[in-house]
Amino acid sequence: MMESFGALVGWDHHDAGDRIMLRLESVQSSEAANAHDPDLFRILMTKQQAAVLGHYLVRISGQSPVVPGKRGWFRRYFG
Repeated sequence: MMESFGALVGWDHHDAGDRIMLRLESVQSSEAANAHDPDLFRILMTKQQAAVLGHYLVRISGQSPVVPGKRGWFRRYFG
């Protein structure tokens, strides 16, 4: 098993049908950050795994979950 430590400096995701490809960028030192030379990690997960991870991260961050607002009349009629 490979273990790596670093600071998360960026991330992106791509919808892959019933899965999500998560791309993480991290650096292990300030020199790597200054050189814009991050380590890249790509993780394929199910959407259920992504939801569980997202819920966990929101909970441990102390933030409130986002609650969608009510749709106005315009959105109800025109989508």
